Amino acid sequence: MQKMNKSLIALTLAIFLNGCGGGGSSSDSDTGSPTDPGTGTPIEPGDPIAPYSITKYQDILSNSDLQQSDPDGSASNKETVVRDGNFSGYLDDYFYAQENTQYLVFKMSNYSMRNEVRERDNFDINVEDEKRTLLAEVKLPNIEDAMSNSSSSRDEVTFLQIHNKGTSSDGTGYIPHPLLRVVYELERDGKYGHYWAVLKTNAVDCKGEGSDPDSAECQNAYDRIDLGEANTYAFTKFELIVQENNLSIEVNDIVKANLDISYWEHLLSYFKAGVYNQFENGESEAHFRALKVITSDSNTAYNWDIDSWKLTIPASKDDWYGSGGDSAAEITPDRCGYSDKDTLANDEVVYDNDQNIAYFNVEDGRMHFRADMGYGSSTANSSYIRSELRELYVSTSNPDCSTSDEDTSWYLDDKRTGATIHTLNATLKIEDYPNISQPKVVLGQIHGWKINQALVKLLWEGNSKPVRVILNDDYEINNQDCNHCEPFSVELGTYAAGEEWSYTIRADENGIYLATYDTDGSNLVAHSIPWGQNYQDKDGDTVVLSSDWTSSDIAFYFKAGIYPQFKPDYPGQIFDVSFSSLNLDHY
Repeated sequence: MQKMNKSLIALTLAIFLNGCGGGGSSSDSDTGSPTDPGTGTPIEPGDPIAPYSITKYQDILSNSDLQQSDPDGSASNKETVVRDGNFSGYLDDYFYAQENTQYLVFKMSNYSMRNEVRERDNFDINVEDEKRTLLAEVKLPNIEDAMSNSSSSRDEVTFLQIHNKGTSSDGTGYIPHPLLRVVYELERDGKYGHYWAVLKTNAVDCKGEGSDPDSAECQNAYDRIDLGEANTYAFTKFELIVQENNLSIEVNDIVKANLDISYWEHLLSYFKAGVYNQFENGESEAHFRALKVITSDSNTAYNWDIDSWKLTIPASKDDWYGSGGDSAAEITPDRCGYSDKDTLANDEVVYDNDQNIAYFNVEDGRMHFRADMGYGSSTANSSYIRSELRELYVSTSNPDCSTSDEDTSWYLDDKRTGATIHTLNATLKIEDYPNISQPKVVLGQIHGWKINQALVKLLWEGNSKPVRVILNDDYEINNQDCNHCEPFSVELGTYAAGEEWSYTIRADENGIYLATYDTDGSNLVAHSIPWGQNYQDKDGDTVVLSSDWTSSDIAFYFKAGIYPQFKPDYPGQIFDVSFSSLNLDHY
């Protein structure tokens, strides 16, 4: 196939991405800057500041080196310009953060030059019950233009890597190949402007002394996995997950690859992020609004963090604790230190002997939430029962568990923690449900603190009906009724009882993202609903999710579990929903 002229490719891609929005997770303006949710005008980047001054980047930077090339120096040169995590106060022309957007920026010019943070921890990929994730939310503004004058045979930029240190920390056994590079490539196999995963499929040294680059193993040493068309003017979320000789690659929460990498297990590995150019006569630029390494150890085998939640159950405080009133009882994690409440733990069985039902327990790595629809006490502002988790957001270095103040809730732009993107991901199954005409149950929510009107309620309504999300277009503060509010709904995928599926609920300063999908990432049905702009609901009506929700005075929290949407008038009719995964991300 004859290749298109590179300037024409760049122009075509830029027109398409600016006009259509592409496939990114949340779109910004064409300048690469975020927009004010109230006015829609771009936010200026502001002065360059030291990235370490921004809380959300401190974890990864404090455990990284910064490796940079001199763009005017010899080919492939690099120098470690920051060592041992000493990033405090450091910035330069190629590595800085934007004051107003809080984006972490990497730049670099010329072929085979790089500007990357190198995580200092070298890790084994085969440790039992240990998971290590590199999470990045990145965009590459103007990269098409940057590549337009290149005469290179391949035009790409690498922005994430898994590399190797060798068989020991002194570098013994090092091979000059990364296990994985995540790249943007201008054109490959007739596909223009896609993200790709470049995987080393063996651990053979094909460059070092004594190697044989012409061997069959070296000639077939790489696979390229298409990660989808790139919108370089929008942020895309990437997760590189290493666990027990397996590599999973997720893009915008969709699994793109699950790979056996046991051939790599004798090598120590580490993560890298930034820019590494494989094109000429231009400057790459990558903006990150999230960059962190998430680790787990053998004591965290479950795919959730129970310390992040408290549990509300159908039994009243009087029935469960012997006192406290007729409102629903709550169970809190051990870190809360409440001597007058039961402790919520992964091995906890919350069993009601009088009703002969476990409201909560964990079986085979699945959290079960149950309710008998003939019994129970409601919470404030509701006539329905629930067996449901309420998020306990950690906003300070000395966290408490009180929900009587904002400390356990998050703001869209949370100045306390630096988090601006808030995500709930769940994988679940309807195990049992009441045999009634409308077995409605809420499985995930976003609530505003001291606001009656839920911002988001994700609702399952039976085997043959699409999952529906109800959103309130507006609200009233101080738990007041809202006479002017007009709730609206959007529809997602359809899943029957006994079928495992996943959902994502995300909130940021651009709007609300909602999705359902199969556990392998297929059959994605999604809505990105912007604040303050026209949108079409499930009935085809024009609706607007008020930008008042973005007020800096409103704090939010997630909920997950079961919250049936009918009164407990059906004795013996059971709801049982199990979750195999329930994860919160704030960054």
